[in-house]
Amino acid sequence: MSQDTLTPDRPTLYHYKLDQILGEGGTGRVYRGIDTIKGDVAAVKLFHENFFRNALHVRDLAKSIKRSNKLSHPNVVGIFEFIDGKDGRCMSMEYVDGPNLKWYILNRPWNIQERLNITISICSGLQYLHDNGFMHHDFKPSNVLFTRRGVPKVADFSLYGNSYLLELFAGAVGEQITPMFVAPEFIRREKATPSADQYSLGITMYMMFADRVPFPVDSIQRLYQCHLHYLPDHPSQANPKCPRALGDVIMKMIAKKTSDRFRDCDEIRAILTTMNQSRI
Repeated sequence: MSQDTLTPDRPTLYHYKLDQILGEGGTGRVYRGIDTIKGDVAAVKLFHENFFRNALHVRDLAKSIKRSNKLSHPNVVGIFEFIDGKDGRCMSMEYVDGPNLKWYILNRPWNIQERLNITISICSGLQYLHDNGFMHHDFKPSNVLFTRRGVPKVADFSLYGNSYLLELFAGAVGEQITPMFVAPEFIRREKATPSADQYSLGITMYMMFADRVPFPVDSIQRLYQCHLHYLPDHPSQANPKCPRALGDVIMKMIAKKTSDRFRDCDEIRAILTTMNQSRI
């Protein structure tokens, strides 16, 4: 990314002094800013004007952010506040100063212990969100951020919890989620449960430990068919460095039926912790 791309298009946003553009997606642009009241560094997301469907959408998001700013976990990015005013609607979040898991997978040497530790921390973060009534809805490697000390934090999780609100506001939910990581139940237009996040984490783990994507196809339609009907090669077959037992865990996480997956992320975390301690 060039320096011109990083330079913010505005000097301030409410009480935040902006010094860098961190990224931009379908819902808005994210800046790094200094809170001129508290003096803290924050990530500030300015939503695109067409993101909100109506006043109910705005009200519900504001209420959800107010509820989510009570969350506090070392593996979850903190949410601070929602501002609705003349300069637009924005939310501020904890600023995480390291790379994301996508960068890690592409650039770091393959080390099973290190990758297991990262996955165990992610399970802890996801379980905390689920226990507090939230789902991620779009878990993928780029939504896990590392601090400079290497602590992984789950980021950009849905603020609509486990209700039908996301369906109400976003329409066909499955089409809003990154296709490589979408759970079959989203494609079938069924109401999602935290098990959908488990599936997305399983696909992410496949990439981490099999060292390749599970479904190397060239179209979204074929990818959706794979999610619905086909299983990838066992991770230990795709990558001999991946132990069979670990591959079995991943395959169970990406089962087509939610009833065939693990009970929750805590169960997965416990199994991976035992594996890590036994130096598989």
